[in-house]
Amino acid sequence: MKLIGFGFLFLLLVSTLSSGQSPSSKGWQPGVPRDLAVWRAAKYSNVRYKLRLLLERKASLMRGEQEIRLSVTEPVDLVLDWRPAAARDGNPEARVWDIQINGKPAGEIATVKEHLIIHARQLVRGENLVQLKFESPIATSGSAVTRYLDREDNSEYLYTLFVPSDASTAFPCFDQPDLKAKFTLETVAPVDWSVVTNTPVAVATLPDGNMTGSGPGTRTKRLLFKETKPLSTYLFAFAAGPFEVLSDPTVAATAAPATRIYVRRTKLKQAQLEAADLFKLNRGCVTFLEDYFAFKYPFPKYDLILIPEFAYGGMEHAGATFLREERILFPTDPTANDKLSRVNVMFHEAAHQWFGDLVTMKWFDDLWLKEGFAEFMSYQATAAVTPEFNAWKAFYERNKPLAYITDTTKGTTAIWQVIPNLNSAKSAYGNIVYRKAPSMLRQAEFYLGQEKFRLAVRAFLKKHAYANAEWSDLVREFEVASGLKLDQWANTWVKRRGMPVITVSRQERHLYPKLGQPHDTEEIFTLEQTDALGEGGVWPMRLNVLMIFENGRRETKTVELENSSTRLASFWIALNGKYNPSGNPPRLIFANYEDYGYGRFLLDPVSRYYVLQHLGDEKDEFLRALWWGSLWDSVREADFAPAEFLKLVVANAANERDEVTVQSLLGRALTAFNFYLQADEKALTAPGLEATLYDRMLHADSAGLRITFFRAFVGAASTADGRAKLKQILSGKLAVPGMTLRSRDRFDVITALMARGDADAPALLAAEIKPNATDDERRYAYAAGAAGNDAANKQKYLEAYLNDPALAESWIETSVGSFNTIHQANLTEPYLKRALEELPKLKLTRKIFFVNGWLAAFIGGQCNEASLNVVNKFLTDNSNLDRDLRLKVLEAVDGLERCVRIRKRGAP
Repeated sequence: MKLIGFGFLFLLLVSTLSSGQSPSSKGWQPGVPRDLAVWRAAKYSNVRYKLRLLLERKASLMRGEQEIRLSVTEPVDLVLDWRPAAARDGNPEARVWDIQINGKPAGEIATVKEHLIIHARQLVRGENLVQLKFESPIATSGSAVTRYLDREDNSEYLYTLFVPSDASTAFPCFDQPDLKAKFTLETVAPVDWSVVTNTPVAVATLPDGNMTGSGPGTRTKRLLFKETKPLSTYLFAFAAGPFEVLSDPTVAATAAPATRIYVRRTKLKQAQLEAADLFKLNRGCVTFLEDYFAFKYPFPKYDLILIPEFAYGGMEHAGATFLREERILFPTDPTANDKLSRVNVMFHEAAHQWFGDLVTMKWFDDLWLKEGFAEFMSYQATAAVTPEFNAWKAFYERNKPLAYITDTTKGTTAIWQVIPNLNSAKSAYGNIVYRKAPSMLRQAEFYLGQEKFRLAVRAFLKKHAYANAEWSDLVREFEVASGLKLDQWANTWVKRRGMPVITVSRQERHLYPKLGQPHDTEEIFTLEQTDALGEGGVWPMRLNVLMIFENGRRETKTVELENSSTRLASFWIALNGKYNPSGNPPRLIFANYEDYGYGRFLLDPVSRYYVLQHLGDEKDEFLRALWWGSLWDSVREADFAPAEFLKLVVANAANERDEVTVQSLLGRALTAFNFYLQADEKALTAPGLEATLYDRMLHADSAGLRITFFRAFVGAASTADGRAKLKQILSGKLAVPGMTLRSRDRFDVITALMARGDADAPALLAAEIKPNATDDERRYAYAAGAAGNDAANKQKYLEAYLNDPALAESWIETSVGSFNTIHQANLTEPYLKRALEELPKLKLTRKIFFVNGWLAAFIGGQCNEASLNVVNKFLTDNSNLDRDLRLKVLEAVDGLERCVRIRKRGAP
């Protein structure tokens, strides 16, 4: 390969610019800038990749050969993305060499700003062939090709994770979503390894005696896989290692796609116990989605690969979904909420096979389109396949609060976000994409009508199959199906940030026919919306409004809230000065019955009084969950005392039977108790709260409820008596009926004791760490140690977080919360400034969601004015902080501001 010096490169750029062939008029930039992507999508077509990979045991580099075929209508510069990792820790540097263009050694090849640039003179009109060899890194952390070492049996597993644009760190490519390509993979790997990718094996060559170079006598096998359908680079994937493979025995008798489960050897027995349920769930979901979309499963197979310590809950690689192992194979006795989480992640990734893989966004500004739809369709499938979960109630409890937490902050964004360069695509991930977007789609379905909504979705998928599309393409299908003009509606919901606050106002009007005569009195109810951020936004919305009257009569009314207010109802409460029994106004008006709306729905004083009186005897579980949510919103607005909320929880805990609702309710209760109460309030509240949780832990009706209350008891036990009971559970003197105390539970108890500074906790942790501990147990122990109550321990952990390249991200993510426990806020506050200063580096080097979790832990672990001042000073002193990080800090600090404000309000 011939490298061009920078001076020559400048002249080359000038010459290509003058000929109209340069991909960018602004010069070269790292990453994939939007203008380069648009230029390439217009110039290149019919892209095909063929990869031949050598996968070796304990290798620090993946070695490969590559062919890239593409067509051009005229010779133009060929710009490949290549982001080689620098050498570190003694490992060799990634590299590309032996480049050939159309069968001839490459001439002028420029390497600049993460691109390989091949001059137009080396290309021909029509199809071109690029051949090259490459080496790229394999590491336990911080690499697109990750190695996992299972210390239980010393097995090694490799897997890829290329989203959003990390394929170009593994091999040169056009790393943008709208240059879909067909991939062919060939691997040489140890004979005892399985390799799984997007397609089935086409040709398998059994042991041939070749050596992989990873040790004497290592035998290999070659696998050639079938060519894929057109895929974006981030959807191509493979995993390799001594996986055990389970097949669905019922597929042959059904129309379902072939499905296998890949699992590491040490989890085989557990996977075998769960396999029948997993296959049943998968079949049911795929069948439902095929019917809903009126489009058969679009790929030749659908494998589920369980990846230990995977960075996300799942990743929807076409035909080969990767799932985080512990989300599928439970580390503890599961509750209904745990099972629902498993259903959710499986169904979410299955929905992506259509929305995301079959039809892919053109650019990551429409990331929400695939993620929002996958989450929305996950609950559609849940309602059909597993009706026992009361899907739309669970949708409210698991999505809406998280969306609202972000969307009321100064750090929120619109659903559609400007992404000028794919190296900034990580900024789009968060609650707005994953929680608000599906909530908006539920409102859209109600606004348009279910059938019209589904007709539009079907037309969209059929029209753009195996290609790319934008939100505007779906809006056009909505318009065709509904006959409505929807541009303004679409822009309001997708391109405006923030959310509405919906309230009901009551006003009495007196009518005097003649002076001195009895008057009529009318009570008028108006539905009003304001912008939570005070930016003047108005959101067109259709709502179901519930009214409950004195005699228990209930009425629902569908209301179009197109403007800032609309008259809801009026009641004549007096006629000619006399009481009118038929004109009794409702005792409760709730504006978001069945949760089709999106916004903060606060109760007016009369309705709140009704809810406080009748919360325990309301039979409608969904409505009761909505009431609990509205009351919690009032707590967060410092309009309802957290101590009063906790009293309600204590009074009603025994009446709640739905495990998902109970977990949601107890999570809020623990936030109120651990964060919002003053020290004296906490001391007064703790015994009663602990007693209630302890009683329910032992006597609730189902094992799932008892486990749910056990977990809450672990989170609340702060008194000496509460901690003593935790230690009795550890010793076996106290057991939760129907629950097996597993290692994850034991470490959770120890972590809680460590966080509260219990004198016995360090010894209990030391005794729990066994020489033959599993990888999971080692990770749990590491997280428990992070809660150690001394400055030297905190300093040790922080240095490891920031400077130990061998420390897996999953270990940091598991432990950073216990490091920042609110019980040690005075100890962790000194590390807040440094944690903030590291943000630019973390954004660059860590995977999606890492920065979100980092800020949630370091800022979310504080609740005092001093910490708030640290964050605000950081924002002031770093005016050049990039917009994405500034917004993420503003989002995280909102919770700290609320905590300080709520505590102040509760102060005497």
